[in-house]
Amino acid sequence: MTTTPRTRHWQLAPADAGVDVVSGVDDINLCILNILGTRKGTDVTRPTFGSNHLDYIDTPEDVFVPGVTREVILAIQTWEKRAVIEQVTFSGHAPDITMTVHWRVADEVAGEIYRTDIGLVSK
Repeated sequence: MTTTPRTRHWQLAPADAGVDVVSGVDDINLCILNILGTRKGTDVTRPTFGSNHLDYIDTPEDVFVPGVTREVILAIQTWEKRAVIEQVTFSGHAPDITMTVHWRVADEVAGEIYRTDIGLVSK
């Protein structure tokens, strides 16, 4: 049985997480993953939810990097007000590129910078 955490920000954890719920920074991280894992227009109840960054897969690097960066920042600014994006970086080479979103909790003035890694796979 899952008990409700005594915190403002929490959600059910993914089945493979090994825990029932995530809260705090882990909750924000999971929200970022959910936002960036959802293409705009695929959530019928929220057609503007998600990100268009995957539209830039298979484009030249000089189009890919700024396009993906812009879409990621816009999506997180729109849907996850608790996080402030510090930087978006890329590592690896096609077709195995990892995008890392460096972020901090918005309420903290001098808080730690966290990171969320997202694997980008070519079509």
